Amino acid sequence: MLDSMGPDKPFNPIEYIYLTFLNIIASSVFGQSYTLDDPEFRQIKYTFYDLEFETGNCFVLWEWAPIFRWLYRPDLFNKYKRHFVSLRQLIQQKFLDHRHDYQPDIERDFCDALIATADEAVRQSKESAPYLTDANLSMTVFDVFFAGVDTSQITFQWLLLLLAYYPDVQQRVRQEIDRIIGDHLPGHVDRDRCHYTMAVISETLRYRNAAPFGVSHKTMVTTKLGQYTVPKNTAIGVFQGYILSNDSDKHWSGGNGMDFRPDRFIDSDGKYIQKRFQSFIPFGLGRRVCLGERLAYADLFLVLVRLIQRTRNYDIVLDSHQGLDPNHDIRDVVTPNQFNIVLKTKL
Repeated sequence: MLDSMGPDKPFNPIEYIYLTFLNIIASSVFGQSYTLDDPEFRQIKYTFYDLEFETGNCFVLWEWAPIFRWLYRPDLFNKYKRHFVSLRQLIQQKFLDHRHDYQPDIERDFCDALIATADEAVRQSKESAPYLTDANLSMTVFDVFFAGVDTSQITFQWLLLLLAYYPDVQQRVRQEIDRIIGDHLPGHVDRDRCHYTMAVISETLRYRNAAPFGVSHKTMVTTKLGQYTVPKNTAIGVFQGYILSNDSDKHWSGGNGMDFRPDRFIDSDGKYIQKRFQSFIPFGLGRRVCLGERLAYADLFLVLVRLIQRTRNYDIVLDSHQGLDPNHDIRDVVTPNQFNIVLKTKL
């Protein structure tokens, strides 16, 4: 951002954030990275990000009541479907390219790991072998992009916005990183030493969860929930965002769930609280808990540290106070309003 935009000039950081996390996933999955003008990057970003704003709440109607795909904005649904099919074909072809030049003794990335797993299952005649087809494995890669990039980059948008909105928090993060890591490239071991930085990341995940509705579930049997009876095979959505930010003492001591306060994750000794609060569920619960939790924490920490290191001589400030409305609607719970930041030169 600093190299391309320059200091003391307002700019929208969202595209840079998206590129950063897209490249992290792409490097892990395909062993490659993208530039902003790369056609593949543009296609992935448009399908996973920009198209979401075009479709808005239509997506919910189409997924939960398929009849609306023909009754409500069928032209928009066809566009939505066309772009997702095209992206699925792109990812499938990149997986097949990996299959073509795969070497068993060299594991370059996640695609190679999937191929190795499938080949081993076939050799050992495992029960899962018939399902580990190239088509299914390529959809696993698609899911990694779909679930991994968007949630991480949305969380980092909030993280950057909150650091700019709360300069005292930003200053504490800067002081800790400068004292403990300095100019060195951060490593995963540094997470155990940067207690306040980890607390800020956890509080961001709690305060503005990127997936407040979690993932859909289905009742396997008729279930009694309080005074309600939920029939078998009923789709269930858990609003985990309410639990994460609820103002009730039941969930967060002091009735301050709507406040951004990283110190709630710091104990009396100044250490990051590893044991999670019962109501801290940004990655969901149960069998369908997000499998990318550890990767998300690692990526958010490493990107944040590098950003702080690269902007040591600047303060990250908001060009306006857009993006943090305490009376936010459901849309703003998921993603921030548009906001511009300034890398302001320190005097």
